[in-house]
Amino acid sequence: MFNKLFYNLIPSKNKLVSDDSIYLLNEIEILQIKKKERKSILFSALIGVLMVLALYLPQYYLPSLFPERLYNIPIINYSFNFSISCFIYGLCLLYFEILLLSLLNIYCAHEIALATGFINTTNKNDADKKSLLINVAKEKKNKKILDLGIDPYSGLSKINVFLLNLIFTLKATISNSLFKLFVQRILGRYAFRQLIDMLGIPIYAFWNAWGTRKVLREARLIIMCQNYLSHFNKELLQFRELNADEKSMLYYTLQYIAESKRDFHQNHFYLSTLIIDHFQIPIQKNVDTLKDTYFSDLNRVAPDFKALNEKIILFGFVLDGHLSMRENKRIKLLLKKGIIQHDYDDIKLMCSNFLNGKGL
Repeated sequence: MFNKLFYNLIPSKNKLVSDDSIYLLNEIEILQIKKKERKSILFSALIGVLMVLALYLPQYYLPSLFPERLYNIPIINYSFNFSISCFIYGLCLLYFEILLLSLLNIYCAHEIALATGFINTTNKNDADKKSLLINVAKEKKNKKILDLGIDPYSGLSKINVFLLNLIFTLKATISNSLFKLFVQRILGRYAFRQLIDMLGIPIYAFWNAWGTRKVLREARLIIMCQNYLSHFNKELLQFRELNADEKSMLYYTLQYIAESKRDFHQNHFYLSTLIIDHFQIPIQKNVDTLKDTYFSDLNRVAPDFKALNEKIILFGFVLDGHLSMRENKRIKLLLKKGIIQHDYDDIKLMCSNFLNGKGL
């Protein structure tokens, strides 16, 4: 509720610089977006610095407010000092930092949406657009693609998925702890407490800046995807009807894209929804991983349908603006099998062009 209220309070008058092309950006739009992104990243890093100082400085100069008590664990015969007031104070600071970063991300997503023409003074309060921008700012994953029977983590064990997500979530804490341990090993007894505590400043500043940059990049990608898929939908209207086998083939193509990305990305959900709804493809729950004959079957279909699959595959690789090493291998395989006509460098350039509003 508070996020929506803040979104509504952001002014949007006299800021529109977008031209008539809703899925391309001109130079003025790109410069305005990048300027706002740089300011936001710096401010995000500053928040990280201030939160570390706010956490430790009161403990140094007002130690009476954070009394420690000795606790014992009899089973393993281990004792440790712990301050309940310090722990609660830290949680409050953490909540405040997350709130500040969330509001900053919402503001930036709003500004990017304005600059690209995705929203304007008349439609900025549209429920779908508002919800989309707030979810992007909050880095909320969209798992609705599972309702379509498509699973990006198909073939992976639940334990591996859990561990990967846990490490990603705790990346700042883990890196800060490792860095402190490294310095303690190097400096030994000369590494006094204040120095060790202040080492968190560059660590948390970096991760805050990295997180904000990632959110703003996602906002730009998702907004550009919304605009571009509206354009792509007009192309699909001119395509013929598909038979049952072709619809099933498209389903496996969408699953192939999801497995390549291994991520619940908003853009892949939008692409999958567009394809399934447009061609009225029946939902298949728990689609298996790719059939062994997928490539050979795709090479035997009608040329226009094969070209459609190629375009959808390229969309799938490009629409999150990133190509992994796993995808590099898949692109080489697709090129070898004759499924696509573009190599890794071509698709990487497409990613860059798409991210910067130059189209595909």
